[in-house]
Amino acid sequence: MDSCTNQLEIPVQLSGCIASKILKDATAGHVAAVFRSSFYVDTEAGFICIGNETLEPSPLSLVTTAPAGTDWSACGLQRNAQIHISSKAISVGNRFSFLHSGAADWSPSSVPNHWCAIDLERGLNVFREASLSYIPEEGLGRFLINGHSPLENDLISVTAQAPIAEAQRWLVSAMRCPEKGEQVLNWVHPLVGLGPGLTPSGDDVIGGVMIALHGVGEPGICRHLWEQAHDHARGASNPISHALLSAASQGQGSAGVHRALETILQGREQAVRDSLAGIDRIGHTSGWDTMTGVAIAFDAWLQAHGH
Repeated sequence: MDSCTNQLEIPVQLSGCIASKILKDATAGHVAAVFRSSFYVDTEAGFICIGNETLEPSPLSLVTTAPAGTDWSACGLQRNAQIHISSKAISVGNRFSFLHSGAADWSPSSVPNHWCAIDLERGLNVFREASLSYIPEEGLGRFLINGHSPLENDLISVTAQAPIAEAQRWLVSAMRCPEKGEQVLNWVHPLVGLGPGLTPSGDDVIGGVMIALHGVGEPGICRHLWEQAHDHARGASNPISHALLSAASQGQGSAGVHRALETILQGREQAVRDSLAGIDRIGHTSGWDTMTGVAIAFDAWLQAHGH
């Protein structure tokens, strides 16, 4: 995109499954947050993330044909710009019209039916080993490393350490004996809203746990977790992160997370390694924070059922 002319029409290539539903129900809204390659709109039916061709497909996203170098801020897009939604297009201010009527629908691929404890354990070990050169110092991704003990000056990780350990103990107990899982989850509140950014690291960890619970066939445990986190996340986090957590409670995350989750479950070693670059592209640390949650749930399943 070389220039930023008024009423520029940009086709939408992919429409996430939740975004598609929102477009059917919403008529208006405003721009809630603007980043270089993507921006969020807040409608009366929920949040949608609109981005250029490099945007990772996700339940809330609209991937457009805008070139990779598109900088929405440089094009004059600002927070609180009004939007109008019709059956064919999303008009954003007087600058852009995103043509969504011809977009292909995107949903996370279904979890593979055929996997076993041996495959999962192998895939998770490969993921951990291959991740060492990728995991950022910031965020909670370093909890992917077995036995990780955060430095005292890493306040976010220090705060998260005990809740993460308690989360895994609760998951093991709930998987072994479902009635024991119906309890107040004291570990949830310290993680919700923990960390800076649009999606705090603690939220991403909880989201990863919920997505993985669907992956291992434990939607009931996920439902109880979301019941405990839902209201607190409304106040302690931010509305966009809450929307992403809501999607995760349905087992839905970004394409990169699902790609990694599926290959880990199947123990496909090279495919697991190939998934790492995709995780690294998700947010500043969000991909690794989410995979920390996935690993917590997978470890718990292996401890409860795998041996």
